[in-house]
Amino acid sequence: DVRLRVVRRPDELGEPDAVILPGSKNVIGDLADLQGNGMASRILDLARGGKTEIVGICGGFQIMGREIADPFGIESAGGRTLAGLGLLPVRTELAREKTLTRAAARHLASDCEIRGYEIHHGRTDGGGLAPLIRREDGESIGGGTETGLLWGTYLHGIFDADGFRRWFIDRLRKRKGLAPLGRIAAVYDLEPAFERLADVVRKSLNMDEIYRMMRL
Repeated sequence: DVRLRVVRRPDELGEPDAVILPGSKNVIGDLADLQGNGMASRILDLARGGKTEIVGICGGFQIMGREIADPFGIESAGGRTLAGLGLLPVRTELAREKTLTRAAARHLASDCEIRGYEIHHGRTDGGGLAPLIRREDGESIGGGTETGLLWGTYLHGIFDADGFRRWFIDRLRKRKGLAPLGRIAAVYDLEPAFERLADVVRKSLNMDEIYRMMRL
């Protein structure tokens, strides 16, 4: 019951119910690009309008903050510091060590269990955020504003959780004056698909010979 569009230019953005700023391979470069091509200005216009939910995932979360510093030149020459979109009261500093871990967490507003992974260089000071996503070890890996319209997280894969995704979409529906669907309309579970693919590969190839060549 949604239409998802990939938007690359400001004139493609329109007036969506939600904008998701995804992860990035180069946050400094992508932030500069958003600011240079006018997309940042359009996103800020939507935020000021107070009708569009804006979500940042990992690099998108960092971009939504006040500032991103790169003192070690991880993603920029000369250790640049750029002002972010200023939608969230956070500051990010890129670190030499990269965080790479699977994570289980709970989305506090919906009480949904979510799972995914973290892969980022940044260390984000989120002291000014209302906690929203808490990892099993108690650490907050996401937060937002009191209105719930602006929020971000370091957890990739958050929308893979069927229960949380339904809650998120139903909240958008209610904000538009539509009745919530109240049931999971699509199941997102890749593991059975991977297992079926593996079965086809095993039946189609001489796996013993492949293992021999791999010295396994």
